[in-house]
Amino acid sequence: MDARPPIDLSTRLQLVPAATRTLGADLLVNAGGATTSVQRLLGTGPELWQCFARGFTVAQAVAHVVGTEGAPDDVEASVLEFAASLVRMRLAEPVC
Repeated sequence: MDARPPIDLSTRLQLVPAATRTLGADLLVNAGGATTSVQRLLGTGPELWQCFARGFTVAQAVAHVVGTEGAPDDVEASVLEFAASLVRMRLAEPVC
């Protein structure tokens, strides 16, 4: 059973210490050193990474993305899924 709190609009994410590198519009993220995989954040992923690094809640990140060019139709669901994927990849932890 997963003991992590559920991710909702009020959730903040604590990003884990990670090495990052920009590659074109993408962001490469590696947490855990040379023996772990590098994750490639695409689309609005790099922008959302920065939002969470600045301490935004999921709702604040949604509001930030809504006005950006190329934002997905269902921004809220997309940002919630992105936040959940960061947790699944062990790149972030939800903070209550």
